[in-house]
Parts: sequence; structure tokens; C-alpha cells
Amino acid sequence: METKWLEDFLCLAETRSFSRAASDRHITQSAFSRRIMALEEWLGVNLVDRSVHPATLTSGGWLFRRLAADLLRDAYAARTLLSGQQPLADSTKVVQFAVAHTLVFTFFPNWLKHLHDGMGSLTARVLAVNVPEGVQQLVDDDCDILLGYHHQQLPILLDPNRFPFLLLGVERVLPFSAPDSQGRPIFRLPGTAAEPLPFMAYSSGAFLGNVVEMMLLNAPEPYNLRRCFETHMSEALKAMVVAGHGVGWLPESCVANELKDGKLVSAGPGAWTTSLEVRLYRSATSPKPIVAELWSFICRELSGPNGAAAGAKIPAEFDGK
Repeated sequence: METKWLEDFLCLAETRSFSRAASDRHITQSAFSRRIMALEEWLGVNLVDRSVHPATLTSGGWLFRRLAADLLRDAYAARTLLSGQQPLADSTKVVQFAVAHTLVFTFFPNWLKHLHDGMGSLTARVLAVNVPEGVQQLVDDDCDILLGYHHQQLPILLDPNRFPFLLLGVERVLPFSAPDSQGRPIFRLPGTAAEPLPFMAYSSGAFLGNVVEMMLLNAPEPYNLRRCFETHMSEALKAMVVAGHGVGWLPESCVANELKDGKLVSAGPGAWTTSLEVRLYRSATSPKPIVAELWSFICRELSGPNGAAAGAKIPAEFDGK
């Protein structure tokens, strides 16, 4: 087995597209497919269900996804060690973050800079995850801090005694469309039976996909949507909506620049909107002093006047102690 096979597989698991994964890996699609098949032959199990579109991992593929990531991390760490280079830092001084995909691009960069400014230099390892995946990593001690979304009707089921959380803020999820020449949405909810709106959707199992499906189940009026695109990445969905392919629901922070530049407009009234909490979770049993220090700093920040003014608060029952 070759490490590039593992890299190929993880890229395919991320993109769910043989053509896009091959492009990202800078090889032809036929060569990429042969390498995935070589990996499956070496393992003796099918990793990808090729009978559906987009490409979907088999149960064995989902299991191997985490194993492949661990194998690659160990291989890279060994190469770094044996080459005489210093690792990133003492692992006890590194904070490992699991961050929801959208928040990696929107909330996390400036928030981490704020932490640096307040605490001094902070070494971070960051993995972009779907929320359920991040929850599992926290439970398995594969990350120190989970930054993700939470909705009351789609709760994160964690024992608050073992995994306290802090509320950092609130994010709205709204339907958007590209504008026409008059600045009006090209696609406006609810659509008609004669002309269903092309629907830019999240992949099955994606947290934001579940949020949108929940909204549609409780829609304020009958709607007509034609599902014609799927992705698990909000940035990819945004690109399709900006290009005028259809209507899609996106977190407000994800489209701030596009709204300012007039590339996107609201595709429906407020009844088609929901709100998500931005939450920070940690394990109460983490042995790392840096994690306890970070948590205490955030608690102080949220308890102060700036935190209160920003609308963030610490739930009384989870004060981080």
C-alpha cells in the first residue's frame, strides 16, 4: 500500500466526486480511479459505492476513513521525526480543534487571532469536520475543543458534566439567490408546481442539510423545489448559488461579502429562516494545562462587558469550572 492511495481516498471522501478529487490530486480521472481500485484490492473490501451519484462511501469506507487519516498522520509524524525536523510543538502545548466546515472559513480565523492577542502565542491544530464527526472526535479524545453549530431541534447529545460548553453567539441560516439585473432574486420561494425552483442542497448527513430539511418540514407555506445539486460544503454551495444555479440556504456569516457586493440577495421572507447557536465544547477531563487556560480565558471574556455586549453569554449551568 502507498501513502498516496490513502491521500487519494481521503480526497474522494471529502469531495464525493471522482472527477473533482482527481483534479485536486493533479492526475487524470482514470489514473485516480485505478489507485482507488488498487487500495480496495489491497484491503480486500469495496470502499466506494459506484452505483450512486455523487460517490458514496460503503460502510467499510466510512470505517476506513478514520483509520486512513490516523495512518497518514502517523506516517507524516514519523517522516518528520526521522528527518531530524522538530515537530510542531510539544503535544501537551498544542490545542487540537475540531471546527465545523463553515466556521473554519468565517468565525474561526478572527476568533483565533483574538485568542492570540489575549493569551499570547497559541499553537493550534485544526481539522474541519461535519458536526457529528466533531462530536465523535471529542468523545474519543481525538480533539481538545469542538467549535460547532447547535440547534434545539437537532441537539448535540453530550453529557454536560463531561463535556461543558460555552455559547459564543448566534448565526442565522437564510435562503439566498443570485440577483437579476434589477437586484431582485432570480429564484424566490416558494416556487410553483409549473416551475419548481432549482434547489442547491447539502448532502445527506451534513448538519446544515439536516437543518434545512427540518425547516422545509415546517415550511410556512407549500413549496416547490427541484433538487439538482448536492454538496456537504457550504462554500461549494455558495459558489453555485452565486453563479445563478438556484436557491440555497447558507449561514449569514458565510455570505457577508457576497451580500455587500450585491452578488446574493434573500430568496424569501423571514419565515424561511432559522437560527443556530455557535457553541464551544471541551472535555472536562482533559489533562492539558493549555486547554484549561484557554477555557478560563474564554470564560472571562464572555463574562465581561464586551462579551455581554456582543450577545454572547455563558449558560449558568456550564461555567467551565
